[in-house]
Amino acid sequence: MLFCDKEERIKEALYKDFRKNPFETESTELLPVLLEINHFLKKLPRWMKPKKAALSLLFASTTAYTVFEPKGNTLIITPWNYPFQLPMVHLIASICAGNTVILKLSEFTPNINSIIEEIIGEVFERRHVAVVEGGVEETSYLLNLKFDHIHFTGSSKVGKIVMAAAAKHLADITLELGGKSPVFVDRNVELRDTVRNLIWAKFVNMGQTCIAPDYLLVDEQLKDALEKTLCEEMKAAFGDNPLQSIYLARIINRQHFDRLKGYLDELRNGNASLIYGGNHDAEALFVHPTIVTNVPEDCALMQEEIFGPILPIRYYKHVEEALDFVNAKEKPLALYIFSKDKKYVSHVMQRTTAGGTTINDAMLHIMHPNLPFGGVNNSGIGQSTGYFGFKAFSHERSLLKASAIPMSKFFWYPYSANSRNIMKWIRKFFQ
Repeated sequence: MLFCDKEERIKEALYKDFRKNPFETESTELLPVLLEINHFLKKLPRWMKPKKAALSLLFASTTAYTVFEPKGNTLIITPWNYPFQLPMVHLIASICAGNTVILKLSEFTPNINSIIEEIIGEVFERRHVAVVEGGVEETSYLLNLKFDHIHFTGSSKVGKIVMAAAAKHLADITLELGGKSPVFVDRNVELRDTVRNLIWAKFVNMGQTCIAPDYLLVDEQLKDALEKTLCEEMKAAFGDNPLQSIYLARIINRQHFDRLKGYLDELRNGNASLIYGGNHDAEALFVHPTIVTNVPEDCALMQEEIFGPILPIRYYKHVEEALDFVNAKEKPLALYIFSKDKKYVSHVMQRTTAGGTTINDAMLHIMHPNLPFGGVNNSGIGQSTGYFGFKAFSHERSLLKASAIPMSKFFWYPYSANSRNIMKWIRKFFQ
């Protein structure tokens, strides 16, 4: 694999960009790309084959197929939070579908960008795949150009701008957005396993993950045990001083640090209860992993996607309260359910909608090779990864082959009694 000889440089670059732990780089950046490459190598020949349509009696004298062909020129706009995984995974899908690509990388991760550009330059001619870096100005310029498909990963706010730009050229679009992904925690759980799952999912990449748990909705009977276990496991994971932990990344830049600090300041000025953490260090771009309860519903933390290491908890007496709370918000990109009660899980599933759901674990649905990844409305449009990524970047062209006696012969002019009899027979047959 071409980039395998650059693994150490990739790890070093991501450590420089936002102090990402080398093992975390391997598990969340390199491994997903390797899995996606291997999946495409094994499956692409079968995916590309024309697919014969099911036989229809009305069209018994024809054969019908779906043929996959490239959409053409594609633009992939990727964010900074997984700056190696996301560009490469979506690039794989687009080039395997036969397209040309302009790959727009985030300006916030210059060290890994230079390695990505080096890798792509060694494999592709620039007229096939071109890498572009830059900020708002460069992105705006690209969005004014005509593309056949645009794939954007980022915020819902910017997603609306991208969608409006695509509409000018009637370009196809895939939007991977975000939102507030809730977690339902039933009283009937393996509590310590649940807590460990949630800590990993929330604080990997320092919470800067679009499908990270955004807030917990927990049966109030678990309150004391949950909070005690959370504090124990947080200390076990990150030590007495998380700032010194080698496992925690950093906030990407001062802009996002100030945003997260603003959440904490608002909480301190209100009646919220800090269960764990709450400190920060501007020089280190570090926000202490934080757990908080009694958060006012109208505060910014509960209205905006957190995208950082702050985890609010809301308790409910009846699960209907939690369901009403979630359904009053935009449809989330992910939703998680922790329970050993099948009826509880089924009830939450039936009463909610989300881009994807993992039960009794978190975030793993994005890793499954045969599942689509995508959002719903405000959390995204379209699907990605694996076969679904190949389909997103492909045009599914219908193909019908007529026999020696074309069907149009039966509908030829002039319309006559015989024509009407044929029509009557067809309608009667299919009623």
